[in-house]
Amino acid sequence: MDELGSLLREAREAKGLTLGEAQEATRINKKFLEALEEGRYVELPTQVHVKGYLRNYARFLDLDPKPLLDRYDFNRDSYDTLQEQQNGEETLDSSAPLPTRKDQVFYDPVNMEISGNVQRESGSPFRIIIILALIASLALVANRFIPILTGGGDSTEAITSSLEEAVSNITNESPPPTAVTPDVALIPGAGEPITSTSRNVELELPTPTLTRPTLPATLETINLRLDITERAWVRVTIDDEVVFQGQAQKGDGPFEWEAQETAKLLSGNAAGVFVTINNIELGKLGGRAEVLDETWTATGAG
Repeated sequence: MDELGSLLREAREAKGLTLGEAQEATRINKKFLEALEEGRYVELPTQVHVKGYLRNYARFLDLDPKPLLDRYDFNRDSYDTLQEQQNGEETLDSSAPLPTRKDQVFYDPVNMEISGNVQRESGSPFRIIIILALIASLALVANRFIPILTGGGDSTEAITSSLEEAVSNITNESPPPTAVTPDVALIPGAGEPITSTSRNVELELPTPTLTRPTLPATLETINLRLDITERAWVRVTIDDEVVFQGQAQKGDGPFEWEAQETAKLLSGNAAGVFVTINNIELGKLGGRAEVLDETWTATGAG
């Protein structure tokens, strides 16, 4: 199974979702979602569809799409080679649809932003507000000058209040509170000079940030240790050889490997993997459902 597909399937299962539920939320056909999770990109119409579906599906699963798209682009040549091989083995079918050219212009339904299961059209309230503003302008002009010509009073304040209430009902926002001027005579100590004391000053302390421990400048070899704290899909490559790939459950391990040149770690749940390099605890290198892609290189590696 393709590693990108494994990450997507792991994230979906971690949310307790089926492919049918994912299809209903993302509006992406179930067979295309299954093709993404199985790494069968040749079954998607075009490269644009592949990247669009991959980006939107990753966002729906709360994954950062950038490293996934970068890894797809890195391995794209191998995917294209596989597609050409499969296309060469296919027999001509008169009933099959015509192939789509890469330069063909088409409507791309996948470039939509997904936030949870709700899609909103943000323009509607603003269009209503603009229309109301135009109506308000006409109403203010009419009510400003007509009463003057007929000898009546100015009703601008009442009109403004009614329009503010209408806009608040449409946008589901409460109207701003009316400012009340307090009676200075009723306030104890009013008019007296104000003195500042240290007890009345609230200091705004900076938020502490977590920093990763620094590894030594010289690493003759790399001893990689993994402790699994949550379920996570993990792939470990030691000196260009994959030594572990698959699901790891909480409590598994600890796993240890020694690399003479490079050690690579790829995981679909950075919060579920506690990393130690040469007895230096780096800890969890990311958040829950965050893609972790790290490489450590020994000093003498050429």
